[in-house]
Amino acid sequence: MAFAHAKRFTNRRKMDFLIEIVHAKETIGDALKKIKSGDKLGFTFSDIEWDGIQEAIVEIPNYSFLAEELTNQGIVIVSVMEKYAYPGILKENLKKDAPIVIYTKGNADLLNKKSIAIVGSRNSSKTSLDFTDRIAKKGVRKQSVIISGFAKGVDKQALDSALKYHGQSIIVLPQGIDTYKTQTYYPEVIKGDVLVISTYHPKAPWSVGLAMDRNKTIYGLAEEIYVAESADKGGTWEGVINGLKRGRKVFVRMAFSNEKNANNILINEGATPVDFDGIEIRQEELEKITASEPLHEYHSATSLSDKEIVEKIIVELKSKHGKGITVNEVIQVLQLDEKTAKKLNRILSASSKLKKEKKGRYNYFHLSSSTPEQSSMFS
Repeated sequence: MAFAHAKRFTNRRKMDFLIEIVHAKETIGDALKKIKSGDKLGFTFSDIEWDGIQEAIVEIPNYSFLAEELTNQGIVIVSVMEKYAYPGILKENLKKDAPIVIYTKGNADLLNKKSIAIVGSRNSSKTSLDFTDRIAKKGVRKQSVIISGFAKGVDKQALDSALKYHGQSIIVLPQGIDTYKTQTYYPEVIKGDVLVISTYHPKAPWSVGLAMDRNKTIYGLAEEIYVAESADKGGTWEGVINGLKRGRKVFVRMAFSNEKNANNILINEGATPVDFDGIEIRQEELEKITASEPLHEYHSATSLSDKEIVEKIIVELKSKHGKGITVNEVIQVLQLDEKTAKKLNRILSASSKLKKEKKGRYNYFHLSSSTPEQSSMFS
């Protein structure tokens, strides 16, 4: 515990230490005793790392009392050095970003069972919650543990649906396990159907940072990942993007044309589209769907709807007297984030009120005089 929560020492560097110095050589306790005496054990500590691990060693007596307190509450501590108890899938998916310790309350055997993660926004639509329920039901039928992040919306629906269909679930906390005081799922924890876990210091309070960070553990524990609904920023979005960067296959529910979410943007970013039943939409099917109408995208990174953006650009173009406008100029006019450039290009290109002209490296948008004033952007 002291080593896992040592400050000024990244998780990856801690993993390097465990692999190079501790694995198959000596216990972490013996290694820290030698470090206390000034022996660096051949490891290339930076000055900051050395100070951090020395501070952690001083805290070992306090961690001893804390460990006893946790044990009395029925909390089991699983170390990355434990070959059979620690989930192999977490090491496989996260590599050196896997947590050093996992604090568990409930049936720790669930860590090594087949698993499905269902994630989504806190303020999700009924459509997304119904999708979550369907995926949880299918997962339970396959005897997979349903993993969620213990937030309102999709997370709570995933947990409740798993239990409704007599399945099992893992709750991944965005806080220290000692701060988890809810009794709502206590009977299920005692029965062994719910496991509560945390990878943070047991006393750590909830924070936005931890809520964002714990997503990697949710994704890391899961064999399959389903996204019910995502905005274009926040925990769900970051979790999917990071998962894709790690080479994970992430299933995202394709949004209907009247929905306001970023699901289809994630599909454009490389996520795998699935229908309302969670069945993968093959590339040839996707091409047929998008041939008649591009994937609907909602851009919540701005406070403006697609239609409002177009209408404001029309006003701006009328003042420019036929000179046209680029996406970069749109960003300046509307005071938007530069990261929205690709999204804005899609919005403007999709509008029948505008026409696009390529000049050199840039696309210029002009008014389209042939378009009726009241036509909508999407049918």
